[in-house]
Amino acid sequence: MPMCLKIQENALFVADSHYNERRDEFLVFLEKLRDSSIQTTQLFLMGDMFDFISGESKYFIKRNQKVINLINSIAETVEIIYFEGNHDYNLNIIFPNVKVIKREIQPLYATYNEKKVGLSHGDIFVNDKFYDLYCKVIRNSVLLKFLNLIDFNNSISKKIYYTLLDKKICSKMTNFDKIVKRRVEHYDCEIVIEGHFHQGDEFQVNHKRYKNIPSLSCSQEYTRLENNVFIGERL
Repeated sequence: MPMCLKIQENALFVADSHYNERRDEFLVFLEKLRDSSIQTTQLFLMGDMFDFISGESKYFIKRNQKVINLINSIAETVEIIYFEGNHDYNLNIIFPNVKVIKREIQPLYATYNEKKVGLSHGDIFVNDKFYDLYCKVIRNSVLLKFLNLIDFNNSISKKIYYTLLDKKICSKMTNFDKIVKRRVEHYDCEIVIEGHFHQGDEFQVNHKRYKNIPSLSCSQEYTRLENNVFIGERL
């Protein structure tokens, strides 16, 4: 991914839809984008778009094939930049026409109206060596292929799927402003855009502007960047 990426006027940002059979907001969004009910020339998927998927997981690819096909179709006319999250990774093989940004190369720096912008899913800079190690292990392609081989009758995949299906993902963080204040220190830019936290808040911290893209599933909102303003639009 080149460092000269420019965020276009009216770019759309979507985060944390955690798509599954009970949370279909991402499918609805993509269908509206395909049918031009929603319009843009540039789409940022900020991670955790699926409840779970990886390029090695045959069960989850098959289960999410409709959404995968929609993304690949839309990518023929819309520039899509997909930030891998902690629920969706090793995606290059699934989305050949999408610019996939792996966790290890996040944040990605771009420009918007001559301002430097840092973008990531949001699960970086956690100051936790065990979490960083965990992220490397669960993304190991050899391990994932092995697990796929021993996933008899999809027993492992189904256990993961139904565990995540019942997970509650929407809650308000009372100390989010303090978390943001610590996080922006790691970014060398003027604007920070993240997903992951499901809050949808915006802060000015010293000389840095921070925007958390809301969870599409929790708020039913995606975000449009227009005239230097982050605009929440209802699905």
